Amino acid sequence: MAAGAPTSSATQPCDSGVRFTTSGTGAATGLRLMVVEVTNCGTEPVQINGYPQVQVLDAGRARLDVAILEGSGGIAAIDGFDTPPQPITVAPGESAKSAFVWRNTHASADPPLVGRHVDIATAPGGAWQPLVATSPQSAVLIDLGSTGRLGVRAWYR
Repeated sequence: MAAGAPTSSATQPCDSGVRFTTSGTGAATGLRLMVVEVTNCGTEPVQINGYPQVQVLDAGRARLDVAILEGSGGIAAIDGFDTPPQPITVAPGESAKSAFVWRNTHASADPPLVGRHVDIATAPGGAWQPLVATSPQSAVLIDLGSTGRLGVRAWYR
């Protein structure tokens, strides 16, 4: 497999008992939405509640200065995005979802913020892992422009 090529979720390592995947970004007039899935690839149920922990990284994996917001943070009104967190039990082989929302607008002389990688954990104190695109047509791309803000949806089913 070529370096940097997406791997299927079936071939991803499962050292921590969960894996994080995305099938890419939906875009419309500057608004971006990326659905994220956490799959229990372990042998015991996993309890999640709240918001994923997220770090946006550049192409060299350096952390970008991005405000991570719980919910939409006023970026856009999206059905269900600001629903409060609920406890979820993810049985082995099952999944839950979250999502990211942002605007790609650029109103600055500074270079735009572009995340090429995301590290994610199920909750504070959880094990950080890379978010992996699940197909060659999808990619992890967080093109924030000069907004510097990323809304994160609570885990849901």
